[in-house]
Amino acid sequence: MPMLIEELDEEPTDRSYTFHHLPDAKFSSFGSPEIQPFFDKWGFGPDMAMCTFRVEQKVTSETFQTMLDAFFKDREVLSVLHSQTGIRVLSPPKVSVRWQPMSTKVVSMSFFNKLEEAGCIGSSGHIRGRLEEDWEDVPIVNLIREAILMEESELYDTFSEQDRREFLFRIFQHLIFGGASNQYEDHVEDYFTATKAVYKDLLSVRRSDTGDVEVLSTIGSIVSLGDAGFLYPKESLLNFCYIIHDPVACSESSSHCMFNSS
Repeated sequence: MPMLIEELDEEPTDRSYTFHHLPDAKFSSFGSPEIQPFFDKWGFGPDMAMCTFRVEQKVTSETFQTMLDAFFKDREVLSVLHSQTGIRVLSPPKVSVRWQPMSTKVVSMSFFNKLEEAGCIGSSGHIRGRLEEDWEDVPIVNLIREAILMEESELYDTFSEQDRREFLFRIFQHLIFGGASNQYEDHVEDYFTATKAVYKDLLSVRRSDTGDVEVLSTIGSIVSLGDAGFLYPKESLLNFCYIIHDPVACSESSSHCMFNSS
């Protein structure tokens, strides 16, 4: 689930943050006639959700942790999360968010040329299959899945540890594995199309003085809420929850939270 939190650009006078749910906020990929059919086919049903919020105080890289803790303690936020996701915060005072920063250095889909170089896909984009094998309850049915998930495979080195921290890689990974009722593709092009659309949808970019594309958004992959509750109804390698703070969306700054439980 992506949750968007728009910022009013006011300096906080203390360590607290105030959030407002924006139920009418729209995303250009999720729910669109071009991209939503892919999500439905790949099993992202009611278990995946996106929400938008506005935060009244300014958020910086130094205060991102404090904002996250406040976010998962906020009464209005929790009401929305409890109604739309599997997240359950049972004791808000105990919230202590553990998260990992995602990198946004990679902004080009040429990043995935490595898949053809490693032999995971053919020159036409056909995804090369393999004998099906379960890896921690996740079916490995093709070489892309093997390269992404199976650490013991020679294909795992197709992507470095730094590559795997790139948000573009994460989006592609989630789409490749899909949800519980995934009808996967034989060709990679639709995955690339959806990956690019979601990436552009969730992040704000600008051109630097050198002409390079620069991502302005800050992304945190949420690992746990401490002793306050749980993120997912059940554990799965396919679960994910991201908070994305966007300083310029909607003419103000904003943050997204992206959640899926499989």
